[in-house]
Amino acid sequence: MDSKRTQNIRTVSARLNSFHSAMYFSETAGREYAKRGLEPGVEGNLAARSAPLGRVNAGVVSAVYCNYSHSFIASQIPKLWDTVSPEDMVQARFEVVSAFMAELFGDREDIALLTEAATELGTGMQPVLANMDFSGRPLALATAEALVGHQPMTAFEQLWDVATIAREYRGDGHVASLVTAGVPGIDALMLDVATGASFRPRAAQKTRGFTDEEWKGAQTRLAEAGLITVDADDRGFDLPVITDAGRELKEQVEQLTDGTVAAAWAVLSDEEIEAMVSPSRTLIKVLAQAGAFPSSVFAQPAKKAS
Repeated sequence: MDSKRTQNIRTVSARLNSFHSAMYFSETAGREYAKRGLEPGVEGNLAARSAPLGRVNAGVVSAVYCNYSHSFIASQIPKLWDTVSPEDMVQARFEVVSAFMAELFGDREDIALLTEAATELGTGMQPVLANMDFSGRPLALATAEALVGHQPMTAFEQLWDVATIAREYRGDGHVASLVTAGVPGIDALMLDVATGASFRPRAAQKTRGFTDEEWKGAQTRLAEAGLITVDADDRGFDLPVITDAGRELKEQVEQLTDGTVAAAWAVLSDEEIEAMVSPSRTLIKVLAQAGAFPSSVFAQPAKKAS
């Protein structure tokens, strides 16, 4: 693909991913999941995202998630379904989306402008969704089928549906690309952390369930391979920093991932893709300003609005 076209697809995809994932860190979401007996945060989000797969074993969830500790997933799945069924959790997720979007956009004075941006972006993505081939994309297809049962009440809820399918579609392709490039999930997570524009190291380790030994092992392995160096943060904790070689490997994987979504996006012209850049920026600025990506979790949350 042309480099500008590719970059615009990446930009829109990243912003859709942010629009989808912003509620993961919401107290509103945590309260809704707690009503189902789930702990806010990691447990509630794990149940919500994996629910479309149904009552599968831990191996399936671990494989499609890729960058979570398998031992951690196995400690949670399937026991989560003794607390709430996957079917109920799918519905709970819809309720969370409704509550979160109402909280985020409900009383804003610029609601008309934002609704227009959400509608423009959601409408612009429809041909891409219609052109998706879900072969080999288990989480994306399961999620898309689950979303058939959602009846969004606003343009923002509708866009969340669109963003979620697009996110899982590219995500399944990204997992395949990591496998092709020979990059284990924990290494991919570590490299992302090492860019300084993603999760803070301890937050990444905790939310993905890796032990200190597993985390230290990946860090040492990547440092020895010349993909990261290890500094110290302001509290004295290890701070991985990506090297040029690490960036090259990440770019290789991203180029492979670009290829996994190219056919779906081929239905749009360069101009149609570029037209989605501005409305996506408008919406992501709202998320950033609302503190949807907390500084305790993300090293540079402001980048979500760039």
